[in-house]
Amino acid sequence: GTLAAGGANAINMYVDRDIDKVMARTRNRPLATGQIEPRSALVFAVTLEVVAFVFLWTTVNPLSAALAVGACLFYVFVYTLWLKRTSVQNIVIGGAAGAVPALVGWAAVTGSVGPAAWVLFAIVFVWTPPHFWALAMRYSGDYRAAGIPMLPVVRGPQETRRQILLYSLVLFGTSLLLVPVAQMGLVYAGAAVLLGGWFVWRALRLWRGTSPAESMRLFRFSIVYLALLFAAVAADAALVS
Repeated sequence: GTLAAGGANAINMYVDRDIDKVMARTRNRPLATGQIEPRSALVFAVTLEVVAFVFLWTTVNPLSAALAVGACLFYVFVYTLWLKRTSVQNIVIGGAAGAVPALVGWAAVTGSVGPAAWVLFAIVFVWTPPHFWALAMRYSGDYRAAGIPMLPVVRGPQETRRQILLYSLVLFGTSLLLVPVAQMGLVYAGAAVLLGGWFVWRALRLWRGTSPAESMRLFRFSIVYLALLFAAVAADAALVS
């Protein structure tokens, strides 16, 4: 999984090396600064993907291997090469690639992809837009300079705040779906309510306020949110077993 994700990230940097030079957040990446030759980076990235596929196929199962490489292909061709520079929905649709690891993990253990795995996928999928748009609000100037149609650039900060709040509410509901689908217990249910409630509260603060710091507070919390929510999944399952 690490190799597959690293390969996808390296390919993304290879493709985006032109706009990475423009944006302050990314201008120190090794391809943008010329520390690494583009061809060498591409060879390295593809090698990581090949090794990841072979390793998962031979030591785990073919389904997990196919899902991992499929996520990389979706990320590169659908998000990076197509949607990122052409659609305001880029991170919404492209976020599916980041949600596939939940399916990979499930397939690695069970050899199949069940309903609970799709709920985990949906949680990450719905989480991605508010998580990334909060960051994009902070760096909207970068995206504008690079010509990337992120939501804050195309629709403005107020609409972005509204969309973040709406997605946060959907995320709260989606996280609760795992309780009946996967028969989760009180540990997960309690964590989902508390973490989801805090996420919505942070989104409300962002929606009502104008401080640029609020978007970064939400961004940082979104990372903690996802880590703790998935930790609660594991803890709940461990207590039941």
